[in-house]
Amino acid sequence: MPVQLPVKEHSQLQPMAAPRASAATSIIDSLPAKVVLYLAAPYLAGRDSRQALDKACDIYRRQGFSGTLDILGEDASCLEDCQAYVATYLRVIDEVVASAMADQTGKRRPTVSMKPSMFSSVAPADDMETKRQLQDAFERIRQVVAYAQKKGVEVTLEAEDSRWTDFHLNTYFALVGAGYSNLGTVLQTRLFRTRQDVEKFSEGMRVRLVIGIYKEPANIAYEDKAKMKDLLVEYAGRLLARGVYVEVATHDSRCLEKFIANVVLPERIPASQFECQFLLGVPRLKLEKALVSGAYFRSFPGVFDKDQECHLETLAQSGVLVRLYLPFGLDRVAAPYCKRRLKNNPNMIGYGIKNFLRLES
Repeated sequence: MPVQLPVKEHSQLQPMAAPRASAATSIIDSLPAKVVLYLAAPYLAGRDSRQALDKACDIYRRQGFSGTLDILGEDASCLEDCQAYVATYLRVIDEVVASAMADQTGKRRPTVSMKPSMFSSVAPADDMETKRQLQDAFERIRQVVAYAQKKGVEVTLEAEDSRWTDFHLNTYFALVGAGYSNLGTVLQTRLFRTRQDVEKFSEGMRVRLVIGIYKEPANIAYEDKAKMKDLLVEYAGRLLARGVYVEVATHDSRCLEKFIANVVLPERIPASQFECQFLLGVPRLKLEKALVSGAYFRSFPGVFDKDQECHLETLAQSGVLVRLYLPFGLDRVAAPYCKRRLKNNPNMIGYGIKNFLRLES
């Protein structure tokens, strides 16, 4: 029998006719697509899945980093687009299984990330026709997740702007409840509602924690990034206490340090229960290498009790898993993604210059 979205919760979706939220107009909006793609080139794994998998193999062979493949694209405009995304994801899953990294097992194997709006040509709203179309979108997502589970590939259903939050979380919990153990999802700490959403997760589930890149109304989201990062640490602790596998996605070394000092050490969280994720192209190579090798923990600052010192040594011996986010796609879908990234974090232009000059940080 087909899995159904929880009707009671799904009916709580609020009509959201407004277009996808974006940051205020900036100089980046006026840049030609070619310039944007040039500035953001270090953050793209390629134009197609073959190039992205070659990148994934390369970073694993040279640095020991795992990867998650993300097909760029969102807000499908028609049914044909939705079906094309399904077919593309099924092909990518086959390519992951057949790749040079196929001998990797467990969490080290490449994963696949996907956005819910790729599988629907309409945004969530409260009318019956939209609900019917979203049920179809749910079935497309289920098809990809089911195929990935059959092939032994983990999949992450990503978060998008707040119009999609109910749909993406309802979809996640419905599929996990139906027995799809290969599925993880994403929580954005900028949203007020996340404080309640973390309570819905239980042992064995998997969550990527991010601050989020979508500009949201002040009545539903924090605007202070420092607050969002503090909440990332807090929510990571709460999820880990519930037995959830946590993917800490941040480029902020201080935020990561707080996570280790305030959560991992006091609670003796083993390396098998969490991983650190970074966006391809952001120059954090020294940090990423130190995490994988365990050297990060041998020079960790602070004064700790005997048990915490022992746990630091355990982490130093094992290292922790580092996974890079590997987005790929043709220029027409890559350019909007890159614009949003550059607008959300103008420092990425500086990162691009560092990458061009081959400077590590």
